[in-house]
Amino acid sequence: MIDLKKGIIKINDNLIFSPNFSYEDFKKTPYFNGQNNVRMIYLNEYQIIEGRKYMVSLFFKKDKIYMVSLVNCDEIISEDNEKRRKKKHDNILSLEKIENGKEYSWGKIQSEFDARSNVSSINIYYKM
Repeated sequence: MIDLKKGIIKINDNLIFSPNFSYEDFKKTPYFNGQNNVRMIYLNEYQIIEGRKYMVSLFFKKDKIYMVSLVNCDEIISEDNEKRRKKKHDNILSLEKIENGKEYSWGKIQSEFDARSNVSSINIYYKM
C-alpha cells in the first residue's frame, strides 16, 4: 500500500504520490481535468490498490501534496454504519502492518472517523 520509509503510495502506474509530489505533477497525470488546488480533489473513478477498491481524494497546500485520503469501497456500507467502515480501515492498516497514527520522517497514516461529516477514511498526511 505504501512505502513507510519513503512515504510513497502507488495508486497505479499513472499516479504515484511522494512527499515532494506537487500540484504541477498532478496536472501532468490523466486524472487532471481542470481541478484547482484550493479544494479537495476527488478522482472520478474507484481505484484498485493491492486488490482493494478505494475512492481517492487529495488535498494540496501551497502547491504541495498535503493529504491523500482513501475510502475503502469493497462493500456497500450505509451512512448509518460508517463506523463499521472505520473498523474495516483499522483492519486494513493492521493487515498491512501499518501502525495507526505513527509519525514518520515524511508524515503519518491515520484511520479516522469524522463524526461531523459521517465519513471514515485512511488519511496519509505529508509534512509541510
